[in-house]
Amino acid sequence: MAVYRVSRNRIESTVATLGSGPWTYDDLIAHGWTPRQLEGCVRRGALTRSRRGVYAVPAEPSPSPSPPLDITAAHLRAVVSRLSDRAVLSHESAAVLHGMWTPGRPSAVVHVTIPGQAERWAAGLRVHASRLPAEFITTVGGLRTTTVARTAVDLAKGRTLPHAVVATDGGLRRLIEGARPHAAHELRFRTVPDAVMRQSRDELEEALGSVWSWPGTRVVRSALDILEPASESPFESWSRGWMEGVGLPRPVVNAEVFGSSGRRYFGDFVWRGPRLIGEADGVGKYGVGELGVRESLRAERQRQADLEAAGWRVVRWTTGEPGRQVVARLGRALYLEPRLAA
Repeated sequence: MAVYRVSRNRIESTVATLGSGPWTYDDLIAHGWTPRQLEGCVRRGALTRSRRGVYAVPAEPSPSPSPPLDITAAHLRAVVSRLSDRAVLSHESAAVLHGMWTPGRPSAVVHVTIPGQAERWAAGLRVHASRLPAEFITTVGGLRTTTVARTAVDLAKGRTLPHAVVATDGGLRRLIEGARPHAAHELRFRTVPDAVMRQSRDELEEALGSVWSWPGTRVVRSALDILEPASESPFESWSRGWMEGVGLPRPVVNAEVFGSSGRRYFGDFVWRGPRLIGEADGVGKYGVGELGVRESLRAERQRQADLEAAGWRVVRWTTGEPGRQVVARLGRALYLEPRLAA
């Protein structure tokens, strides 16, 4: 326990001083680490070693609904001011400026794309040397950054399908939000004009088309083939990526369902044939504050009882559960339980 506390405290100190990583071996040694401490943390899983001489805090499997709090436009501006005039904020850093969903654990590393330069890591900085045509560069708050569509493709490239779906679903929603003043309502009730939907999808397709031959883009193609703008959170999109990956029947996302009282509700994932509702209970779904959470949970219990009285079954999962565990539980409910009931 004492060894664990020392490791945790040292990692927290490193994050506070050097950013959230990845870090080079030399940076960590200069910060006071010893080779023995590094090897011990790697063995215990407190650090990962992505390649020789590069260390990081292990990534978490669940998506993030918002960017890290310590990455601000002012911080990004300060970093970019020290770089080439051709530097363009990209990947997670561009997502922060655009207000997009980020797949996986958020990072304090600043990502920039500088075509023609060598790819490199530095303390708190990741330089990408990808080709970047001018049509995929925009300006947000006076900062040059990749467009929403290119950012979504960059975030999805090389990921697992669940995380790629987070990036592409989030990118599509952000494009629609940028084009429509009441996008949230239109997305919930599926009233987004067809022309806006087509234009937003086309922008993502064009961004993929510009990099289609690059490594890691096959998963982007798979994610774009199953775009779902009705997905209302990164956790929902991540969950649907797992469902697609194992071949579960496709649900209707955020669909209307009715309880025995006649009240209308919306289910995160709805399979009408087997009368099954899947609920992805992510962090923050039930509000903040003890009183607010308690009231939300009470209302949710009443909602579920009303739906079950109408013949619906409800399967729930929460942030942090392994994806394989979630889809296994859904598979049992979809394939086994209906037969038993019959």
